[in-house]
Amino acid sequence: MLKCFATSAGGLSELLREELMSLGAENVKAQPRGVTFEADLETAYRACLWSRLANRIFLTVLEVELENQEELTTEIAQIEWSDHMDSYGTFSVSFSGKGMGIEHTNFGALKIKDGIVDHFMDKNDERPSVNTENPNLRVHGHLNRNQLTLSIDLIGYSLHQRGYREGQQVKAPLKENVAAALLMRAGWPAIAKEGGTLYDPMCGSGTFLVEAALMASDGAPGLHKHDRMILNAWKGHDADLWKELVAEAKNRQLLGLNNLPKIVGSDASHRSLDIAEEAILNAGFADYIEVKQMTAEQGRRWGDWQPGLVITNPPYGERLGEKEEVKVLYTALGRFLKNEFEGWQAAVLTCNPELGMYLGLKAKRSHNFFNGPMECKLFRFDVTEEFHREPAIKGGADLAEGVQSAYPDLAESEGAIMFANRLKKNLKPLRKWAKKHEINAYRVYDADMPEYSLSIDFYHTEEGGDWLVVNEYAAPKTIDKSKAKRRLYEALSVLPSVFELPVERINFKIREKQSGSAQYEKLEENKEFYTIIENGTKLRVNFTDYLDTGIFLDHRDVRAFVALKSHRKSLLNLFCYTATVTAQAANQGAKSSLSLDMSKTYLAWARQNLILNDCDESQHLLKQVDVIDWLDMESQATSQGFDVIFLDPPSFSTSKRMEGTLDIQRDHVDLIQKTMKLLNPGGQLIFSNNFRKFKLDEASLEGVAIENITKQTMPRDFERNTKIHQAWVFTKA
Repeated sequence: MLKCFATSAGGLSELLREELMSLGAENVKAQPRGVTFEADLETAYRACLWSRLANRIFLTVLEVELENQEELTTEIAQIEWSDHMDSYGTFSVSFSGKGMGIEHTNFGALKIKDGIVDHFMDKNDERPSVNTENPNLRVHGHLNRNQLTLSIDLIGYSLHQRGYREGQQVKAPLKENVAAALLMRAGWPAIAKEGGTLYDPMCGSGTFLVEAALMASDGAPGLHKHDRMILNAWKGHDADLWKELVAEAKNRQLLGLNNLPKIVGSDASHRSLDIAEEAILNAGFADYIEVKQMTAEQGRRWGDWQPGLVITNPPYGERLGEKEEVKVLYTALGRFLKNEFEGWQAAVLTCNPELGMYLGLKAKRSHNFFNGPMECKLFRFDVTEEFHREPAIKGGADLAEGVQSAYPDLAESEGAIMFANRLKKNLKPLRKWAKKHEINAYRVYDADMPEYSLSIDFYHTEEGGDWLVVNEYAAPKTIDKSKAKRRLYEALSVLPSVFELPVERINFKIREKQSGSAQYEKLEENKEFYTIIENGTKLRVNFTDYLDTGIFLDHRDVRAFVALKSHRKSLLNLFCYTATVTAQAANQGAKSSLSLDMSKTYLAWARQNLILNDCDESQHLLKQVDVIDWLDMESQATSQGFDVIFLDPPSFSTSKRMEGTLDIQRDHVDLIQKTMKLLNPGGQLIFSNNFRKFKLDEASLEGVAIENITKQTMPRDFERNTKIHQAWVFTKA
């Protein structure tokens, strides 16, 4: 019996072990990068012709434990090399591993070469030549510490090079033996015997198609290049046996072609299909494999095919910026499978396992593979309704775009149509009102239908056209999450058509109770700002980077009220946010202003709002402070007075004072009293807040004239939700 070793790609050893056993090999043992086995010469030849998984087949001629480097050359020289090559022949040597001070492959190969030359020089004083390109014999040595294994390569090239790609100026993304292994794991041999169809919807250069046809037709993968295997030049070669095995392989494939099942492929790229068709022709399957230019997004297969296997290797976004596009592709592929291949088996290879979630199918099995150096995973599916699930979709600000890709027909559902009708009903009068009053940003919908718990704000910008900002109110724990998600997706699905704008201009956010500094935390960092005009004032807005856009739409009339009151007067804007009130007041003739906030980010934004409106920065000042601390000091000093003060504090906020936090219900009296001390005689404090349960403690504010202006400052677009803010005017006697 001959000792042999078959090398393989990572992850294929166990499959290769099973394959070699089926070919008659004995004492077969899987190793990390291949399989050791014993075989007679016929079985070794069958491995060379029939292995779909091996890279190379080696015949072991020496296994020895060495004492030192010198023994390596000595042991090599003692092999009867004349049984393997003539003294005037040519050979090449490769080497792997290290030990006994041998650290470089070239040095190890040199020691082996010296041993072979020494053998022939000692025997008949003749010296064979080294030929690395086309030798009569290829020798490989592997050293593991002091254990040397020396083998003869029976193939001379990697068996994944079947021969049907010769002459092509393209490197296939999937090696042929890896593709064969994937087909085996996916159950193709059994499916083919039952006459099932194989389909690759992203077939690229056609590797799956050809390998599937080779399997189904009982074709030997080594047959195409059998006469170029180096074993033909080996002195120990049995040419008659080899000729007999080759003839048998040819006959088996001729018979197998009569029963070849349907094999089809498609791809979006015409160039890829040209390459695939050339490979199919070279492999002899031009009359048996059908290919067509088509994308998975088109979502319709052609012809009446017997259920079988869908297998494919989609892109996986390895290049920067491609990942989001690939998610959309996987979603479309999953939809294609569920719509057109119910009852089939499916297998999808990806080097980014996260992408598997976007298929919307629950995998029954997964297997790890290596395609070259890249670790990949093969997901296997039963395409049946019980394994359908909602695909993962692009989330975050781009959720609407993800919904459009994952559920292109959702806008036609009953719930979506009902929601669209409600939006249209709201829009018709609002658009007329907005046009009449030159309002460029307004609320269209605010949880009008409780089951669709959203707010939808429309913005018309000077630079970027129309935009929508959609906020989802966090659902109570008692609400079924799947139903809430379905309704959200229904709502998002109709927005592009109702508002006649691209889905890319719809930004989605989840709105829930904010505490501490959460209102200042970034969601994104796109830094894309646009300009809207309100009350004749230019204001910068940002739709993606923060929870809020830089302007509170429900305060539109409050801003106008403060601006009117500030004409030719001094203004103090506390908790100024992006200073939209200050910008409008300055634009309408405020004499001077001081705007305070603790956020450096929002004050920078505020400065841009002032610059945008050509405000005199020497008269309109911005200052970064803790407003609570500043009020404590200034209310005691009373060194500066203001004609108008706008106080719009957060409902809750952390602070060094006020027992560590600001609670507007608990602390508003103290806050108002301190602020009133900063008013000039006859001055007015406009106080507002958005805490819906807020109740003003008028009894504790004796000696102050109080006017509730909530109703007159509630804009038309917020009349459905009159608790969104409250506002008062306090006048100092």
